[in-house]
Amino acid sequence: MVRQQQFVALCLVFAVLVYDNHGYVSNRRVKNQRPGIRSYSDDDKNIGGTEINVCALEQKTTINLYCYCDDSKPYAATSADCWVFNDGEPRESAVWREFGSQSNVTKLTFNVRGTTSKTLSFVPTEALARMPELRTLEIVYAAIGTVHSHAFANLSRLQDLALVRNNIVQLARDSIAYMEDLRVVTLGDNAIESISNDVFARLPALRKLYMDRNNISYIAEGAFEQLRKLEELDLSDNRLTGSLSRYVFLGLVSVKRLDMRANHLDRVGPDAFAELVCLEELVLEDNLIKTIDGRGFSGLPSLHRLNLAENRLTVLDDRTFHRLEKLKFIDIRYNNLKTLTFGTVEPILGRLRNSTFFFHFKGNKFECDCSLLWMNRLAIETNNEQVARELSTAQCQMNDTADGDVDLADLKVTGPKNGYNSGGGGGVGGYGANKVDAETAADKAEKTVGGSGEMGVADGLPMPFDDTQLIAVRSLNEDTCPGKEQPLVDRAPDAAQNSDRVLWQSTQSSATATALPAPLCLSFLPVLTTVFAIIRPRHS
Repeated sequence: MVRQQQFVALCLVFAVLVYDNHGYVSNRRVKNQRPGIRSYSDDDKNIGGTEINVCALEQKTTINLYCYCDDSKPYAATSADCWVFNDGEPRESAVWREFGSQSNVTKLTFNVRGTTSKTLSFVPTEALARMPELRTLEIVYAAIGTVHSHAFANLSRLQDLALVRNNIVQLARDSIAYMEDLRVVTLGDNAIESISNDVFARLPALRKLYMDRNNISYIAEGAFEQLRKLEELDLSDNRLTGSLSRYVFLGLVSVKRLDMRANHLDRVGPDAFAELVCLEELVLEDNLIKTIDGRGFSGLPSLHRLNLAENRLTVLDDRTFHRLEKLKFIDIRYNNLKTLTFGTVEPILGRLRNSTFFFHFKGNKFECDCSLLWMNRLAIETNNEQVARELSTAQCQMNDTADGDVDLADLKVTGPKNGYNSGGGGGVGGYGANKVDAETAADKAEKTVGGSGEMGVADGLPMPFDDTQLIAVRSLNEDTCPGKEQPLVDRAPDAAQNSDRVLWQSTQSSATATALPAPLCLSFLPVLTTVFAIIRPRHS
């Protein structure tokens, strides 16, 4: 009996202690709770006292976040697609720590469907730090603004990082850094304004970097210096102006493709891309490039494709394609080229006869003169159907002041001009140079070098062809072309008038001599020796 009374007394003491302790803990939780930060009641805890499972938030109506997972059991999911909505969760919210309940996730996506710009205004580093197995991370439609330093700390196994359409303006120092296995970074369609030289660090495996559709107007020298394994760099649709320094590309010794289309570049300076020793494809389409230095593409022994379409080029230096031995594709369509001389194409002449070479140059404002006659010669000689078609359909504009009597009625070409006015050209009828799309003249005028207004509407837009003056280059010949070749004087051609013909004949002669077999050349030696022996006594 005594033992029973003692046991009852002990039970009563234990009950009192438990009750007091529960009250103490509850009071402590309330006292320590900071304003504006959610806390979770005991009902929010799973059985056994474990943390909230972020893959099972169906009943948590106070949390503005929900995740669809391939397996909702704790620590079992490998893929999670999370949605942040309404006003989102603040940076200090405890829900970010609960991502540790699915620490084995390898693919994680955050989609933002909020009512304000504050729905997700930061990279959720607190959540990412608890997911060390992540291989793929994507955040889309947030309003991040600034990616802070070490925002992706502890993601040593991350391979693919995509931060698209997040209104990112600034990349802080070491914001994309210290991820040893990272292969692809996509930062497209944001508002990034510049790239400093301390953003990318310790990314030894990075192969592809996409920064297209931003507002980048400045890239520091050496900004990519640590990306020595990078193979593809996309900087298209930005606001880069002027002429880039070669030192911007320091360290990019493995890059094979560089895309800089749709910027505001106006010049290619000497050795501009010489740091890119492995470059195979260079895209400079849809810029404002007026001039290319003769050494602009020097130091690119592996270059295969060169796209210069839709720029403002008026002439090409004879050295432009020099020493580009592997070049297989050239696109200079829709520029303002006045001429395309034989001297310019001579370095690639042999390849223009090869069926594997592609050369596009339609949509330019060639002026009809004898410097274009090489086109007719090559059109006959080449085995390349694409090149032959381009040459045979080439057009030029007659100059009213040109020398020589040319009957325009005989040379007039009817039908669509340079692909325009045909219903499917995609451009504005009447323009023969740069392709003009839906942009207005004012929009084109704004796209000036550095925004300084150096280029007005008249200078920025291509001048329309006079349809009555447009003829086919194939209609020209040495007797009728303006500036036609002059008669030989002392059997020596005038260099100014006959340079293209001399170059062509010199090239042909050189090719013939090279093809001549050595025994045939040497067989003339005894004959010449005998003739010299007969003639010599007469002079003595």
